[in-house]
Amino acid sequence: MRNRECMTFEWPSLPALPARPRNAHKGCFGHVHVVGGGPQMGGALVLASMAAYAAGAGLVTAVGHPDARIYLAATLPEAIWWDWPARFSGRLPAGSVLAIGPGLGQGLAAHDMVQEIGQLPFTQVWDADALNILARLGPGILQEPAVRVFTPHPGEAGRLLGVHASVIQEDRAGAIQTLWERYGGVWVLKGEGTLVLGDTLFGRCPSGNPGMAKGGTGDVLTGLLAGLLALGLEAGAAAAIGVCCHARAGDLAGQERGVNSLLAGDILDRLPKILQEKSQHCQ
Repeated sequence: MRNRECMTFEWPSLPALPARPRNAHKGCFGHVHVVGGGPQMGGALVLASMAAYAAGAGLVTAVGHPDARIYLAATLPEAIWWDWPARFSGRLPAGSVLAIGPGLGQGLAAHDMVQEIGQLPFTQVWDADALNILARLGPGILQEPAVRVFTPHPGEAGRLLGVHASVIQEDRAGAIQTLWERYGGVWVLKGEGTLVLGDTLFGRCPSGNPGMAKGGTGDVLTGLLAGLLALGLEAGAAAAIGVCCHARAGDLAGQERGVNSLLAGDILDRLPKILQEKSQHCQ
């Protein structure tokens, strides 16, 4: 594993997204549940939920603190809403994808939800405070075999490994391999030259720019990855495609807005154009 060469993802060689049959209905494209949106953090929940829909998910449920509901009502009426603290066992339809972390916070309710989700067999994307709680509680909470994609920035990766972020940055390839060995799953180590590592994949995204180093951009990526997984993509492929689409949308936004002025919403607005480049025509 340690000797595996890191490839560079080439946009033309990344697989296309699956075609949407003309006789399709919303149940054909999965159901994403985005878990986050603590008090004063409803925007993160909305960004991730919007990105999941942009990726093609058929249904999106936002699971947030009641104080965050106004954010969703004002910007994304297409989404379903659940108040948290929620219980998920027995409530999730087959094929659900859980994206946990955007704006979650680290309170007692957040800990309870993270621990429960770690015991569920559903496909999952872990980000932000879900990773911080995982770092505190350890890999033992991941009790149920499940497809999991983890998306830390260097600070979160450092907490997961018990080291400073600077140590992660000194050896990003070594850090992501250690994360994979300790926690399993598929890993996305964000930053310049974002790395993606899974059982059969180790690659680097060459796109992206410093303007993406702003609040909310990671929430967009989390929702995008969850939406791609809801379409049925294998986890490694979803991570590679999602990371590269996110970075290319960021580059497009940077060209049009300037890197200093770029916002997470600008990336979200340009995702449809980038995703269209990877989409097949309807069958």
